[in-house]
Amino acid sequence: MTKGYVASRNRTLQHLYDNNISDNIFLSGDSHQNWVSDLAWLGTKPYDAATGSGAIGVEFAGTAVTSSGSSGTIAAVQKATKTKVDNNPELQWQEGYYRGYFHLSIKKSKIDAQFFGSPSVATRNGWDLPLANFTVLAGDDHLQRPVGGGRVEAGSLKGGKTVGTNVTLDTNGWKWETVGFEKMFVI
Repeated sequence: MTKGYVASRNRTLQHLYDNNISDNIFLSGDSHQNWVSDLAWLGTKPYDAATGSGAIGVEFAGTAVTSSGSSGTIAAVQKATKTKVDNNPELQWQEGYYRGYFHLSIKKSKIDAQFFGSPSVATRNGWDLPLANFTVLAGDDHLQRPVGGGRVEAGSLKGGKTVGTNVTLDTNGWKWETVGFEKMFVI
């Protein structure tokens, strides 16, 4: 959960922990950043960032689709997100360069989250870049480890690698392609 509204956050977490309410999924948006976090009451309840033990759920947060996020180069934003992931034990992934959305696939046994970003919101285009994928297994109350399978395509992942590709989804025809930026911006 975000760092704001501390009293409300603490009341919510206390209610969840005190009443043994598990399998919680919190959805956040319009934050101008993407992030995925184990839901843990740091400093009050035990939590192990390496295993997720002690968490009571997971929070998925998405950017605003068209508004600006972090300014600067991809490398500069990547450095800033790495600092945030390194300094927050419950924060498992953060990405702040791309505007986009996430898609949840909800089944009784698990939830899969797929994050996508647009290479540009300055032009009309149908291209979506895959950013990261995450899974929460029923009854686990935390992200599956290794988080993101140990690899994401953008942003910073706790205990994993960021490996970008140019595999892109063309939402105009719903086909995956390997393309360069020059093709993405032909209108």
